[in-house]
Amino acid sequence: AITKEKFPRLLIARKNSKGLFRIKNATFFGPFVEGAKREISARYLRKLFKIRICNKLPKKECLQYHIGNCDAPCIGKIDESDYELNVVALKSVIEGRKEAKGLIVNLKERMDSTAKTQDYETAAKIRDQIESLKIFFERQRVERIKQTDEDFVWFERIGEILYVQILRSRAGVIGKTEKHSMEIKHQEDPELIFMLQYYSEIPDHVYSNIKQADIAELNFIFKTISFKKPGREKKKVLDIAAKSLVEGKIDPAVLKLKEELDLDSNPIIIETFDISTLFGEESVGSMVRYVNGLPDKNNYRKFKIKTIEGQNDFEMMKEIVSRRYKRLIEEGATMPDLILIDGGAPQLHAAIDGMALAGVRLPVASIAKKEEEIYLPNRMETIKIPRPAVTNSRGNRNPLKMKKNNPALQLLQRCRDEAHRFAIGYHRLRRKKKVSE
Repeated sequence: AITKEKFPRLLIARKNSKGLFRIKNATFFGPFVEGAKREISARYLRKLFKIRICNKLPKKECLQYHIGNCDAPCIGKIDESDYELNVVALKSVIEGRKEAKGLIVNLKERMDSTAKTQDYETAAKIRDQIESLKIFFERQRVERIKQTDEDFVWFERIGEILYVQILRSRAGVIGKTEKHSMEIKHQEDPELIFMLQYYSEIPDHVYSNIKQADIAELNFIFKTISFKKPGREKKKVLDIAAKSLVEGKIDPAVLKLKEELDLDSNPIIIETFDISTLFGEESVGSMVRYVNGLPDKNNYRKFKIKTIEGQNDFEMMKEIVSRRYKRLIEEGATMPDLILIDGGAPQLHAAIDGMALAGVRLPVASIAKKEEEIYLPNRMETIKIPRPAVTNSRGNRNPLKMKKNNPALQLLQRCRDEAHRFAIGYHRLRRKKKVSE
């Protein structure tokens, strides 16, 4: 809240049990979800715009003036018109106006400058200020004319653990948040099981990232239409739950990879394929699985090529991809979030054909060794004939290139190199066995 006084103050405003603000005669902004960062940002904004914090104007300047946090309107060090300019700038930040975002640009430049002079402590403080300030530009408009009760439930599988983040909006204001986790074990639909166990009383709407089939089943079981997939506006609120959940739990390289490849979900499980052959003799394939950026060696798989004779890497890739996902379908096992192929556009097309044979549609990419270029199909959800053109994530037909120090590229390289190592090892073993025979 910004008070309506001669020299306004910036205050944290909370509602009482009746839903009324305790502060009188003020302009209100928000609500803002993340309490701790909200407090940090309010303190920072006061200092940034020299906004006073005293309840009543004193007759003498206080400590805040001497430490540079206030321009001391109490003793006339700043007049009312200049102070009002600071208040206008403050409002533009809170309201998220475009011109206010220049503040973050300026802070980033200052952070880079201090880092270059090895003043890392100051750089870290500025970084925290930037993160705190961003909350105002990403704030959620959850106040609605129609005051409904809504839950926003985000699920994330990481390894054998299912994590759940719940934001609860009551009368249009997000208040209580909850975090849960449960071991997945062998449950076929742990998200559905959680929802059935969690809800006894259902709010007006429950928005979640669960499968559409699970939503339909929940509505059927509870005899309601409250469970829904989020639309554009509701998805913004659900994204807050997602961001809050993944902090500290998902490898930053995985998060960066989602951004770079423009994926719908975090690529927690990545399965990487490679072929190893020598003039078409003892040809084999490999598949390695990474979970949250780390190798999951219990789920590595070897493939002896069964249907292809001679040197035809593309048909071999098609075979092993098809075999892998036909098997997973039969077992009802968890599908990967991303399939990675060692090779360029031809290998990627072969993998797409293999998925089509298996009857699955999954995000897929390939990484070519020479220039470390990333190839992506322009449509990940539809397999058509003729084959889709291979493009990067922005729809450009040129392959996607990332900087060498990009953690997303480094993760793809680790997956590719491990699949190659595993394939070479198996191929050498097959050749050695043949020679001994």
